[in-house]
Amino acid sequence: MIFVTVSTGHFDPLIRACARLSHRYEFVAQIGSGHFTPPFPFFRTAATTDIEVKMKEAELVITHAGTGMLSMLYRLQKPCIVIPKQMRYGEANDGQVELARKWGELEMGVLCMDVNELEAAIERCREKNWAFPQMPSLGDGMRSDLDL
Repeated sequence: MIFVTVSTGHFDPLIRACARLSHRYEFVAQIGSGHFTPPFPFFRTAATTDIEVKMKEAELVITHAGTGMLSMLYRLQKPCIVIPKQMRYGEANDGQVELARKWGELEMGVLCMDVNELEAAIERCREKNWAFPQMPSLGDGMRSDLDL
């Protein structure tokens, strides 16, 4: 199963792209306030713990480039495809693009800038040998400074 999450907002172009591929892949999606109704199982919103359960169950996750979702995916070390919400998809700005590019550069996800390239991104994600970089926790420095 591939879990798709768009947060509480909308990202209908991504959900439509998944719908076009639903004959090839098994999707479950969290579609937020989107208007498009996909032909696969979906829900609008859920508690963070429920989203995390779906992520753990999934083979891979397709997500927008929100910091909360990316942080959760890093913590879970879950293979993912990152598709930033963009002005060309009806967003007010391209604020997620820089973080999405960095995520791809650090190889913590497969970057997909165009929903029409989703199928190729899914196949790249499935083929990738995932090794997540280790980053120190913010609290690690404080613990050593305080001799804890």
